[in-house]
Amino acid sequence: METIKYLLKSAVLIALLGAASSCTKWNYVDGGVSHGVHDCSMWDYLKKQPWDWDSTRIMIEHAGLRDLFEGKGEHEQITFLGVTNLSIQTYLLQNKLKRVTDLSPEFCRKTLSKLIIPTRLMVKDVPRGERIASTGEEVGGMRTNSLEGSLFMWTHQEPYLEMEEMGEVSLYFKIDGASTSLRVYSTDIQTHNGVVQALGYNFLFNNIN
Repeated sequence: METIKYLLKSAVLIALLGAASSCTKWNYVDGGVSHGVHDCSMWDYLKKQPWDWDSTRIMIEHAGLRDLFEGKGEHEQITFLGVTNLSIQTYLLQNKLKRVTDLSPEFCRKTLSKLIIPTRLMVKDVPRGERIASTGEEVGGMRTNSLEGSLFMWTHQEPYLEMEEMGEVSLYFKIDGASTSLRVYSTDIQTHNGVVQALGYNFLFNNIN
């Protein structure tokens, strides 16, 4: 009987945890990086959250781009489509590399430069739109340049309780020459010299290279 009681208690606890994790406001997909306004440079923001960005910082330094993230570079404001630690570590494992510095500086610079837009872009600055995958047609949205090429960006707003333009606003982009469109999972992380639009933990470098 005692065993059954413990099993029942465990089942109830698991059910409650499952309900709590599945019911999030606006059906928000947790990319692991929180929203917020940070009273510091983008570099210092990344430094304050090593669990998400320590490999990213190493990659930035290895690429010779640290000044840009400190607000000392050519561009006073940037938008970083931020690739997190897990994506970097996944790429290292896939290529049987041990350290971020085993990547070539040229690879780091070229890859990161595709994800850096030399202006400050918030979600509200990006118009509604879509990209039709079957034809490649771009509807609405906006085109902008990164440090390495160009991309198409757009936002999409889901209905909420069947009411149009009341639900979550999602930010998407497609880099020219890349294989797929990508969604930003944590938006509008603001710093003194720019905005981080953080990619999900499932982002793969193969999506843009």
